Amino acid sequence: MGIVYKAMDERDGRIVALKVIRETEAKGDESATHVAEAHQRFQREADILRGLLHVNIVDFYEIGEEDGTPYLAMEFLEGQPLGAFEGRPWPETLPLLIQAANGMEYLSSRGIVHRDLSPDNVYVVEKGGERIVKLLDFGVAKLFEKASGSLTATGFFLGKVAYGSPEQLGSLGQEAVLDWRSDAYSLGVIFYQVLAGRRPFEGRVPVELIAAHLGATAPPVAAPVGAPPLPIELVRLVGAMLEKRREDRPKSYREIIDRLVTVLRDKGAAAVDVSASGANRTPRVLDEGALTSPTSLIGSSGSQLTTLPGRTPASRRSVARAVLGSALALAIFVGLLVFGPRGRDPEKTPPSRPVKALPKAAAGALRVYAAPFANIVSLSRMPANEAVPLEAGATTPQVLGPLAPGVYRIVLSCPALEGREVTREVSVTSGAPTLLVQSFLPPESLAETLR
Repeated sequence: MGIVYKAMDERDGRIVALKVIRETEAKGDESATHVAEAHQRFQREADILRGLLHVNIVDFYEIGEEDGTPYLAMEFLEGQPLGAFEGRPWPETLPLLIQAANGMEYLSSRGIVHRDLSPDNVYVVEKGGERIVKLLDFGVAKLFEKASGSLTATGFFLGKVAYGSPEQLGSLGQEAVLDWRSDAYSLGVIFYQVLAGRRPFEGRVPVELIAAHLGATAPPVAAPVGAPPLPIELVRLVGAMLEKRREDRPKSYREIIDRLVTVLRDKGAAAVDVSASGANRTPRVLDEGALTSPTSLIGSSGSQLTTLPGRTPASRRSVARAVLGSALALAIFVGLLVFGPRGRDPEKTPPSRPVKALPKAAAGALRVYAAPFANIVSLSRMPANEAVPLEAGATTPQVLGPLAPGVYRIVLSCPALEGREVTREVSVTSGAPTLLVQSFLPPESLAETLR
């Protein structure tokens, strides 16, 4: 339908992704019909994108027209498609799948069916040393509460056959309407491919893929040779997402997210160590019983607040609040689940450079959570103000330890609020980890942001 250029907005120097309609060179009635449909889909994508604002959805800037050619200006993403991660150890890829499911839950809450999910439309970018998932390409998406002919089961299928749901390929009755469960099936195919390094069904021609999606049972997803085996809970979830009858699939994206987070929380730390070296992260399978660092789920949201220059101050504040709300809600959800009372045992998840070796019975730990995300500037043991070594770029949520019992002073800096710093003192005891929660927003603003 379109061509995407890397472009610069001459008004403010911002680099954007500029999408324009690819006009056909052929002439005649068939060409005119094609161009008209392309324009309709182009306008649909603009209408959908302008109403979306979420950390896991590509940012939309504006729609315009130049010399009769419509264009969309969107966030320019530097990264790679999710398919580039297929076959890697599941503890490394599971945080990406959680983010993709979070983005899809947001779309569903806005009444949107994507209808064209594939690994190419799930993009992974590096920001602040963390991997952030972005969903894109909404030219085929549609609001399902406004469903019409092209959204019904009998309508023309515009997505990619390898990831199409049985409903998209004709399993439903006359005029039956697609809903979010169709996307959940396509997301299940993507999950399968990332976890197993291959798709559940293959075919030499499209009709073979269609037949498989409609009638064949996918074999249980399994990790590639040499990778950590998949937890049975994860295998069951992917199998449920690939059920032929949509009624048999998970009941909501929230269920999918909860089950993914539970697997990562309960099984992930013991399976693989993912180094915190940004784009050069190399997964290393550990011996049984080895100690690992916590797997980071979400990076700092600060960069998201600076990607929309050129807007009025009022609109910038509105965008900042909306983006902050999305990131904060996601942070609180993951932070409480992964680092909450039922989270990891800090004795199993110390950082790679502890202060000193301590007997397990005497060791303590500090579990730090901030809303919004914060950088951990320093940690010192009082009253001598003895500095505790920290890993470069340490951010919240984070488990610090093992630590000797005592009073510690910690300095946190919030990138989303222009680096505002807060200093706290906390008493660490042996045994159970000490929880430190720091909100950089007043209670009324925090409640409004999360609403």
